[in-house]
Amino acid sequence: METKELLPISHLNTYVYCPRRFYLIHNQGMFEDNEHTLEGRQSHYIVDAREKEGKEEKKNECIHHRSVQFSSSKLGIIGKLDLVEEKENITYPVEYKKGKKPPKGKDPWLNDQVQLCAQALLINENGLAMPEKAYLYYIGSKARVEVPLSQELIQKTYTTISECHRISQENTLPPLLQKRNQCYGCSLNAICLPEEEEILKGNKTNAKNILPSSLDGDVLYVDRVGAYLSLSENTAQVYFEGEKLTEIALEKIREIVLYGPIQMTTQLLQQCMEKSIAVHYLNTYGKYVGTALPMIHHHGILREAQWKAHFCSDTSLQLAKTTVISKIANLRTLFMRYLREERIHSDILHSDQIKELQKKAEQSQDIESLRGYEGLATQIYFAEFERYIKPEQRKFFYFNNRNRRPPKDPVNALLSYGYSLLAKDCSCAATRVGFDPYCGFYHTMKYGRPSLSLDVMEYFRQPIVDSAVITAINNEVFKENDFHQYQGVCYLNEKGRKKFLIHYQMRKKDFITHPKFHYRLSYERTIELQFRIIAKFLLKEIPTCEGFYIR
Repeated sequence: METKELLPISHLNTYVYCPRRFYLIHNQGMFEDNEHTLEGRQSHYIVDAREKEGKEEKKNECIHHRSVQFSSSKLGIIGKLDLVEEKENITYPVEYKKGKKPPKGKDPWLNDQVQLCAQALLINENGLAMPEKAYLYYIGSKARVEVPLSQELIQKTYTTISECHRISQENTLPPLLQKRNQCYGCSLNAICLPEEEEILKGNKTNAKNILPSSLDGDVLYVDRVGAYLSLSENTAQVYFEGEKLTEIALEKIREIVLYGPIQMTTQLLQQCMEKSIAVHYLNTYGKYVGTALPMIHHHGILREAQWKAHFCSDTSLQLAKTTVISKIANLRTLFMRYLREERIHSDILHSDQIKELQKKAEQSQDIESLRGYEGLATQIYFAEFERYIKPEQRKFFYFNNRNRRPPKDPVNALLSYGYSLLAKDCSCAATRVGFDPYCGFYHTMKYGRPSLSLDVMEYFRQPIVDSAVITAINNEVFKENDFHQYQGVCYLNEKGRKKFLIHYQMRKKDFITHPKFHYRLSYERTIELQFRIIAKFLLKEIPTCEGFYIR
């Protein structure tokens, strides 16, 4: 006889709140914090004090047992009860909740009632009498609310347990809620994308802005050769030659980027892994080397779909076309934007040529021809690149052609450095969503090449990196002494890298109006959103994959 999977009783609460949220958390291992989940967890730190776990305490006429774990193989549920209280030989659970109790005359939320009832059922399954009532304690009000354990509530709880076990065995995402008021307070709205899904299915034209506009946390860049990082009281500290350069709390860090020979203590690296802080390594010249990541994302179902799509020529071609069409459209937009003040007749012809290449890409039947169309469009775009730069800046910031590995002039040095940072950001976003960054659809797979990251990077080369480089040059941000030039090779020095990082970060945090969803969000959030759209397409949650187009 097959043993039932033991479901955490907190997941019953999640299911009643939203079946799709239950599926994402339980089946796909997805979870993100927001102010509500963090506040709830902080409240339970006090309740779940380890020194009191399971110990008997007498309080007035009651006996208290805190943080008591019960399970039932018959029901298939398990849970740690905040408080088990015994009074007059009757044992009942008390569940702690953040916030304030409901207004007079209103019942507690049904999801909280079901969770509390499941706790009572666990008590009963473990040899004690089924209580007739239980309590919710609201920390914000410091008050209890009695919850009668009626037959109707018990039956609802049994039904919820049964439905949770059924969904836990499925690979189909439950449908969206008809009324989506809960979506605004849900920590998974950036993963679920309920409004965006409706638009991509053609059911709506404008999305309510549920998605957080920016990513939480900062990026810590360290590029002082010989610097080292250490951990002190949950804070990352940066030292150079014994002098502390800076420090930042780990709670405020999303990523750490290290350039060249920089040391990090094992204690700090371990804390970064535990707190899901990615640590990226670039060489002294800014080339992306690799990343230290926490445990691989739980979303194996997505990676399975990704690899299946990679080996399906039709799906790979569809995703590759989306990438190329978006890139050609974006570089044409920038081409016309930066030449609008000195536009000549040939520019119109070149713009028409790029547009024609975009149409050919849309009709392409193989990836090789797509690469040809993209290459021709890119060649036209870069042939006029020097004209995007103000005439007075062109003496030093000249541009004859795109060159790399190594870059030979200051403009190419800036572009190469920016593309390395963008590749790093795309790899990090791919991993955060649950993808394998090395399995792409447009870029060929080679050892060490993050093909998927490079695929998505094509959407954002022009709007993020090229735009940041051109704007910084035209605003006279960079000087000749920001570069190291030797025997035909040009790189940014430490001073130049710091300047570029400031402008690159500013550009990523710039807000745009999304062309499809019509709400405002930052470029860095847009990168992650694009990966999530691809994920929804691969999991067959939406019919087509939309690209990203700048205006």
